[in-house]
Amino acid sequence: MDADEARRELYAIMSRDSEFEEKARRALELGEEYLGVDNGHLTRIHPESDYWKATVSTDPPDGAFPAGVVLDLGTTFCRHVVAAGDTMAIHDAPAEGLADGGADDAGPHCYHGSPVTLDGDLYGTVCFVSMDPREAPFDEDETMFAELIARMLEHELRRERTDAKVERLEQFASVLSHDIRNPLNVAAGSVELARREHDSDHLATADRALTRMQELVSDVLAMARQGQTVADPEVVELSSVAERCWASVATADATLSVDGDLAFRADPDRLRHLFENLFRNAVEHGSEDAAIEVGPLDGGDGFYVADDGPGIPSAERDAVFETGYSTGTEGLGLGLALVDGVASAHGWTVSVTAGSAGGARFEVRDVVVVDPEAD
Repeated sequence: MDADEARRELYAIMSRDSEFEEKARRALELGEEYLGVDNGHLTRIHPESDYWKATVSTDPPDGAFPAGVVLDLGTTFCRHVVAAGDTMAIHDAPAEGLADGGADDAGPHCYHGSPVTLDGDLYGTVCFVSMDPREAPFDEDETMFAELIARMLEHELRRERTDAKVERLEQFASVLSHDIRNPLNVAAGSVELARREHDSDHLATADRALTRMQELVSDVLAMARQGQTVADPEVVELSSVAERCWASVATADATLSVDGDLAFRADPDRLRHLFENLFRNAVEHGSEDAAIEVGPLDGGDGFYVADDGPGIPSAERDAVFETGYSTGTEGLGLGLALVDGVASAHGWTVSVTAGSAGGARFEVRDVVVVDPEAD
């Protein structure tokens, strides 16, 4: 099997609709065949606790290193990969002075290992071993192929972790939507009926508190659903979207002006969250007669929302889109995090700078602009 054939087979394995463990095992089997070694492993490593585990292995259950076997990291060649943070290839450990017991060492005499990282942290290794040494060192094509397997398994692990996170968020959203929102609606309805019969300052305070709680639930629910990417965007027009969203937000005496138009692809419902939160942010942090402007960017690849409020200090602009960031005393600091979530789900980028009127100017870029007459 040559390098090109091995890569084609690897791509075919990783593109199949299979469970992660099946993909990993097939990829390791292919690596084992191409490198001419006894077996291959995906390992999980915790250097601080000297922990090494073969999570996926081509070794059979009665082999030396089957899936599930746990060893001290310090007894494995993977310790060298962890220490160096890079791929290590050993074709004849005794000859290279790397076998602890010399030529009589009972451990593997041939090893090829590459680090696997997730979110910048060490996950483990992809390693291939043989009890006997190889006659010749691993060549460049063999090392590149082994590292390609490691990178592809990294990608699959990252996707698996993301899918699990989305599933947890969906479960949380379901609980939030039914088990919390429904009792709140019942309480709000009861307060409204009570106010019709006998209004009081206490009932008015309760009504405001329940309204605020409903708003917070809606924000958290929307935030929980932002992990889902947009699958079927529609063609929308900037001016009409902005005006509809403006009409649904409590804006006091604030004014909206739309300077130009732009047609682009987006999910209308999720785009509504983006504009409503930007408008609400401008009104709540500015004056009652704040002036907000919306328009296409000069480069034609997006749009902006600007206000004439106090703006955002340059030192805080990188933090405003983080969950929990807030300059006020109320709320959970989700508004701008929701904006960033909507943008990310569309494949857009959002940033904040100073507007021409001295306030904040939010710019959304990498938007897929279209001809409105084309659809």
